[in-house]
Amino acid sequence: MKLAFGTLKVTAIVLLIQAILNGISVFSSPFIYGPFVVLDLILAYGVYVENRNAVKVALIYLGLDLFLAIFYLIAGVILKGVVAFLDFLAIHDMVSYIEAVAREDAEETGDVSV
Repeated sequence: MKLAFGTLKVTAIVLLIQAILNGISVFSSPFIYGPFVVLDLILAYGVYVENRNAVKVALIYLGLDLFLAIFYLIAGVILKGVVAFLDFLAIHDMVSYIEAVAREDAEETGDVSV
């Protein structure tokens, strides 16, 4: 399995890792972390099958998660640096995918502005 940016495999793996990390926290607060485990798993599947709506939702979700992870990192929670790095990788993968899809759509329509 070759992991290349723009294939959405990196994003699916990052979402699965986040589901596992949130799953570990479910034992302390099931009503807070439980829905995030479900959301991560649903988004991981949707991104893996390249559902465009799931990619859009995952991009917003991971962008907010990156924003909050950076705040936690500034506050001194060093482990949030790992989450921030994973979010950055996933966002880079999704942006590369969106660029490739836009390029393919432009080639189909004959538009050269992309």
